[in-house]
Amino acid sequence: MPRKKKEEPVVEITLPITPMLDMSFQLLSFFILTFRPMPTEGQMSVALPKLEVTDQQTQVPPLPEDDKKDEYTISLRASSGGDIALISLRGPAGESPQIRNLNDLLGQLSAITPPAGKGKAGVSITIEADNDLTYAKLIEVMDLCRRAGYESVNLMPTRKERS
Repeated sequence: MPRKKKEEPVVEITLPITPMLDMSFQLLSFFILTFRPMPTEGQMSVALPKLEVTDQQTQVPPLPEDDKKDEYTISLRASSGGDIALISLRGPAGESPQIRNLNDLLGQLSAITPPAGKGKAGVSITIEADNDLTYAKLIEVMDLCRRAGYESVNLMPTRKERS
């Protein structure tokens, strides 16, 4: 005679999801509310490449007259804390008068007369920045150029003066 299988009682296992979700949200909110980032976490150190000047520069063919732009260079020197210590603006007409702060720079950039027929698209702005300058200050100057209406803004490492 075959044996009858013993019926095992069915046990239902339930996980209490609601209390687990409550606890996880409490932990999440605790860590979010108590998190205090260090002030230097927002700073990114940017090391621009060194500009090597050789006696034999590669010859670049001249651009056609239609493609030439008036080129202006903003030189930024950094203080020991990474802030802007010195600002200068050079263009086709020479060095601009003394620029003490970013508002003066905005005024100088707004006063640039673009080439006839090209408008502000005929002007190229190059920013020469020290490696010690904080990234936030560099972006601030780039935004200033955009506010003045210049679309062509380039970056370049500081040139070392040759003696």
